[in-house]
Amino acid sequence: MRRSSDPRNATARTHHTIIRWRYVFAVLLLALPLLTFAQSKKELEDKRKKLIRDIEMTGKMLKKTTQTKESTYDRYIALQNQIERRENLIETLGNEIAAAERNIEKNDGVIASLNRDIEKMQTEYGRTIRSAYRRKTLSNPLLYILSAESLNQAFRRWLFLRKYDEFRRKQADAIAFTKEMLAKKVASLEDTRREKENLLISMRSQKTMLTVEMVNKNDLLKTLAQDETRLKSDLQKKQAAHEALNQAIERIIQEEVRKRVEESRRTKPATTVRPSTPTASTGNSAAESAAAMEEDNTSRSFSSRRGQLPWPVEDGFISRSFGRQKHPTLKNIEITNNGIDIRTDESAAVRAVFEGRVAGVQFIPGHDYTVIIQHGNYYTVYSNLGETSVAKGDMVKSRQQIGRVSNNTITGTSELHFELWNQKERVNPAGWIRK
Repeated sequence: MRRSSDPRNATARTHHTIIRWRYVFAVLLLALPLLTFAQSKKELEDKRKKLIRDIEMTGKMLKKTTQTKESTYDRYIALQNQIERRENLIETLGNEIAAAERNIEKNDGVIASLNRDIEKMQTEYGRTIRSAYRRKTLSNPLLYILSAESLNQAFRRWLFLRKYDEFRRKQADAIAFTKEMLAKKVASLEDTRREKENLLISMRSQKTMLTVEMVNKNDLLKTLAQDETRLKSDLQKKQAAHEALNQAIERIIQEEVRKRVEESRRTKPATTVRPSTPTASTGNSAAESAAAMEEDNTSRSFSSRRGQLPWPVEDGFISRSFGRQKHPTLKNIEITNNGIDIRTDESAAVRAVFEGRVAGVQFIPGHDYTVIIQHGNYYTVYSNLGETSVAKGDMVKSRQQIGRVSNNTITGTSELHFELWNQKERVNPAGWIRK
């Protein structure tokens, strides 16, 4: 039996395929840049929010710093941090605006492309409708079906008309939906750009205030230059106190490392000799071996948390970084910091950054109480504590409060000194705590 074919079916199928692929391509063209923009936008917004919080916190701490001769240096450091964060915030807002404008431009191109496709589809649709009317296909669908040469052809014509109508309805809905979606996306991006532009205008006005703060900072610097003798004397006292702190920390850590080495040596015979009758000594060796294994697991667990450890205080900013560096105000003088100094709130709670055992608690003049916590091969050091709530040998959990930061009654500042050691080696803590 000869298979009946209708050219209208082939035309409809071809037309349907072209439209479908145009629609898919347009949606992909729209979605890909928006997905990239959404990720970038989220990162920039998170950075902006954090900078705003830091600026608010620094400003609050700056207000608490007394405006006395003794606090001039602390005010200078706080102002310096405030200026850096405000400049970073302005730069971040500029990046957000630039990213929004780039994506608006991309989506304008997508919309123009889709509009051209829609016009072309409408032209093709009109041509198909006119052709159908000339052939009496749509003007009288029933007559078109009844004029078939066979029952099979009539059925195929009916099926064609049904699919044709369904396709056209879906096509119209898809076009309308796409245009509506694009319009909303563009409107949203335009709103975002206006919002960021308003924020940038606001930040420019803040930059004017920032200029005033920079003038104040320069004035403080001049005052500090005139008081260089006192600053050098204070620096010598701080360095002496810091050296006492270093010696105390090294002494405690070296003692802990020595104990671990001795325990490790004692446990070696237990792993090579297996007496038939258990003794008290073998029981102790097994316990020591288990303890050593647990410490190794703690070391690995601590190491895996690099960059994700919580801050030792709830709020604060790093006022002095790790390592050897130029003095902020004294020329030709370098200072060494074995950890980082974190300016924080008055009497802020100090928390352990990871679970471990308290290896030592000691009072050191110039640094008040110092707590050292062992985490396997790693040690964290918390200095400048006005009070402590732990004792040597205590087991602590991550984020557990171990004391409170001491307050400088003369300058009105509260600063935690935080160090990280890997056995006898000092490590920069800034790379280990969460940004």
